[in-house]
Amino acid sequence: MTNSKIKPSQIIYWAFIFFISFSMIIYGILKPLQFENFTNSTNIGVSQGHKLMWTFYSYNKLYPIIIGVLEILGGVTIIFNRTRIIGYIILFTILININLQNYFFEIKALSTSMLYLIILTLLFCFDFKKIKNIFRIILEKQDNFRNYKIILISIILAIILKVLEIRIL
Repeated sequence: MTNSKIKPSQIIYWAFIFFISFSMIIYGILKPLQFENFTNSTNIGVSQGHKLMWTFYSYNKLYPIIIGVLEILGGVTIIFNRTRIIGYIILFTILININLQNYFFEIKALSTSMLYLIILTLLFCFDFKKIKNIFRIILEKQDNFRNYKIILISIILAIILKVLEIRIL
């Protein structure tokens, strides 16, 4: 039997992971139900922005389902070491969007969504070394070979495609 010293930072790290994971999975599962019936439109206690956003989400059932699936996916992937960074990216993207909506549409849940975003940012800090290595690989210098004829022809082709897009669509 080995005696491994328990580090408080590891306890906090895993508590944050499980807190965010469970919260996102629950929100993801409930997302389609949350906007199923738009009864809040008559609620005097909510802002006009809240009513507008709720109407937007309840208009089409598929959109909240997609958001919910992404919340569940992010919540599950941050639990596992191999997929944690992918989970961070999914949840960070979702939470930025939710926070912007909550702020601009004056949704009362802004403080809760901000808490999730802050905790997710702290988790980024815990895994900074791993994230730094990923960015180092992504931003690694590539061969500088450039065929300027190919680039020029590609730009001309892109302009032609844009003109066709504008005229046809």
